[in-house]
Amino acid sequence: MKNREENAKKGAVIGIVGNALLSALKIITGAFTGSMAITADGLDSATDILTSVITLVSTNLSKKPPDEEHPYGHERAETIASKIISMIIFFAGAQLAIFSMQKLISGKLLVENLPIVLSVAFISSAGKYALYKYKLYIGHKIDSDVFIADAINMKSDIFISLSVAAGMVIVKLTGLFVFDAILGLFVSAFVIKTAIELFMSSSYELMDGIQPRDDIYRRVLEEAANTNGVSNPHRIRIRKFGYKYFVELDMEVKGDITVNEAHELSKTVEKNIKQNVPKVYDVHVHIEPLGNVEKETFGLDKSRIFGRKGDTDGQ
Repeated sequence: MKNREENAKKGAVIGIVGNALLSALKIITGAFTGSMAITADGLDSATDILTSVITLVSTNLSKKPPDEEHPYGHERAETIASKIISMIIFFAGAQLAIFSMQKLISGKLLVENLPIVLSVAFISSAGKYALYKYKLYIGHKIDSDVFIADAINMKSDIFISLSVAAGMVIVKLTGLFVFDAILGLFVSAFVIKTAIELFMSSSYELMDGIQPRDDIYRRVLEEAANTNGVSNPHRIRIRKFGYKYFVELDMEVKGDITVNEAHELSKTVEKNIKQNVPKVYDVHVHIEPLGNVEKETFGLDKSRIFGRKGDTDGQ
């Protein structure tokens, strides 16, 4: 836990410093050259400073222990932060679109010192690539949705900066400065698309959903089914809170065993799942007699788990 906090803090601080330097460089360049595209890129990097601050705050909040108001803990602070980041990115994209449209309408399309704009765009691309790789590494290392969301944002920024560079080359070759403003619109559309994708991705966890590519259900089912004395594990429900999984499942045991024996079986299932399925924090087991049939609330069984989209092992 301590290493997770240290990695999160270090990653957020590096993001703040790195984006602040790149943002200042691009905005200053835009002010002196009149390039709408590089200015737009600089404003986008300025919002990245805020996303890094949100990342830092949310990871600090998520480490708080459970309390009476939050018995499952505070890990979903990171998921909420991912939502906030997606909204900030969307707002930045909309602002870029407005600025670019204003420049097109005004007709003030002259861009000076194109080589400088081009150089800054390449510097930004290299810097954003370094931040993307680093934040993605931290995000996977500590299993943080907010860091991965921020890394995806950095990845889109690489494309933005390269697009700016390409646009400057086109302007230089054609002499048509209108491409600068058009490129600003193109960049804004890409930013908005990224924001929508991040918003939708973070919705899974907030709605207690598990993404199709996650094989957590299959692994939990296999650990329960492979425990001697356990039959028909079903009504499996899993929630993800930050980097932790909370598991609930029903299982059948022989009807003539004692309560103590059934309890020991449930403890064995819990131990096996926690030991062999990474990041499972808690397991709640409901015992039923073998062959029990009753109307139950929704949960996943073997047929549904191996039929889930994205689960290739059961195909």
